[in-house]
Amino acid sequence: MITKVAFVAYPTRNMDAMKEFYGGHLGLEQSLDFGDMWSEFVTPEGKTLALDPHSGQMPDAKPYVSLESDDIEADIESLRDAGAIVAKEVWANEHDGREVCKMAIVVDPDGNPVMLHQIAEWRKEE
Repeated sequence: MITKVAFVAYPTRNMDAMKEFYGGHLGLEQSLDFGDMWSEFVTPEGKTLALDPHSGQMPDAKPYVSLESDDIEADIESLRDAGAIVAKEVWANEHDGREVCKMAIVVDPDGNPVMLHQIAEWRKEE
């Protein structure tokens, strides 16, 4: 089941410029930074904006919403059973040898990417 919006992500081809724009010029607080791999900023009301250099390398890259799931595998199967296109199957992201989250990408009826995201249990305690 979807529990909340995890983040909204913007593809980027220039992480340094994007960090300067969102952090320096707009004054958003950087909440997570994996260098050139991924970066997150928090809006004043606590929403997360992510900078995604991986999708930024695709020629048709679009911003996307990421919805938090409490059971990503079940949600993906349910969407697949309903006829949704699964553009990228569930995969795990790791940092320093530790899983930080699972993700998958589906496509809505108008062709927009929607990421499902499941945060690792150990991160829920932070």
